[in-house]
Amino acid sequence: MMKKIKPYVEKLAKSGCYSIAAVYILIGLMAMLSFFGMAEDAADEERIVGIILDLPMGDVLVALMIAGLVGYIIWRVFEAYTDPYDFGSDKKGLAKRTGIGLSAIGYVIIAFAAAQILIQGGGGNGEEDQQLLVSQVLEFPGGAWLIGIVGVVTGFAGLVQFKYVAGGDYYKRVNLHIMPQWLKTTTHILAWAGYVARGILLVVIGYFLISAGIQSDPEEVGDTDSAFGFIGDFGTLGSIAFIAVALGTICYGLFMIINGYYYSFEED
Repeated sequence: MMKKIKPYVEKLAKSGCYSIAAVYILIGLMAMLSFFGMAEDAADEERIVGIILDLPMGDVLVALMIAGLVGYIIWRVFEAYTDPYDFGSDKKGLAKRTGIGLSAIGYVIIAFAAAQILIQGGGGNGEEDQQLLVSQVLEFPGGAWLIGIVGVVTGFAGLVQFKYVAGGDYYKRVNLHIMPQWLKTTTHILAWAGYVARGILLVVIGYFLISAGIQSDPEEVGDTDSAFGFIGDFGTLGSIAFIAVALGTICYGLFMIINGYYYSFEED
């Protein structure tokens, strides 16, 4: 059964890579444009979907993006279950496979937000929605602890991005051996820049959540756009870091395009 559906799931994964690429490239571009005062602040996933929706045939583009994201989510769950990269079933292997499955959660959130915006026919504000949700959670007994724990997990996920790229774990998912040397080198550069940028943004967003939990203040919560703003607040060094992370976000999108084209679906 798994062998029969695998080719279809692989096609879904490839389409998902391209959808993710579009989101991250637009986030990076909007961050750069806002930094230079050429656009309003809109460097978060939900507002990016709103921008796409405003384009000609935007509803079709958003629907295709959602389909791609859903496809990638299905592949990640399929990957965790079938173990095509032979991580194994020992404690270490199961931990990696569990992480693979959980990594789909971020894309579930983007896909869900995109579907909501498509149905409503307009853009949204992810930060306000997150703050509203956090304010509701803070009313529960132990709600502040829960928000803090989510922040720690988010920050840890950011640190994992650094380990992922430093350990060369992305090698397994890209057919590097069939690339020309210039493209192989470019892929490594894009991967390093992209995963480091993602890691930094996740660590900052995790910090926001931890701060919200400690202070019991939902307004401490921020989205990707606020994370960029936080990074840029440290004077000249912050401005340099802002540009570097924005370019890194674009690099991650470009890496995902290469990843989609050269995706390796099993251990070499």
